[in-house]
Amino acid sequence: MALIKDGQLVNDPYVTTADDDPSLPDGRAVLVSVARWRADRANLISHNGLVGVRLDSDQSPDLIADDLKYLAVVAVAFPTFSDGRGFSAARALRERYGYTGEIRATGHVIRDQYLFLHRCGVNAIEVAGTDDLPEWEIAMKEISLVYQTTADKREPVMSLRRRGGTAAE
Repeated sequence: MALIKDGQLVNDPYVTTADDDPSLPDGRAVLVSVARWRADRANLISHNGLVGVRLDSDQSPDLIADDLKYLAVVAVAFPTFSDGRGFSAARALRERYGYTGEIRATGHVIRDQYLFLHRCGVNAIEVAGTDDLPEWEIAMKEISLVYQTTADKREPVMSLRRRGGTAAE
């Protein structure tokens, strides 16, 4: 699995740790389920590596809201491309809870969703392969004007019109 973070292809430092695996890899960044986080919170907080949580599409960010200061990444699951709950979770993490860490989209994410994921606060996406990376880069630039304010703070078209600005600014 390839990882696009902040528009760049990067190595993923996280190791996914199963709920039934009693050990954590020493000094490595780990990604755990919400259930594992809740069951083993104290041990994970004292882990000598970064810690992230996988949030399933049917789980609310409320489950981890009080612990966001301990989490370097929240991986939001998209079980199918038509399941939009991950968009809402990402936006809640950024706007309601003020989370500034990495929000990662995992699962069935398609290039047509890239800009919208970014607008909701997602800054990292797991993609199946690196061969189509240029297509993902194009997807981010396909839409130049937006109608609403969101987590990405782009100025909406109505504000641009009122002050006589353009999308090229």
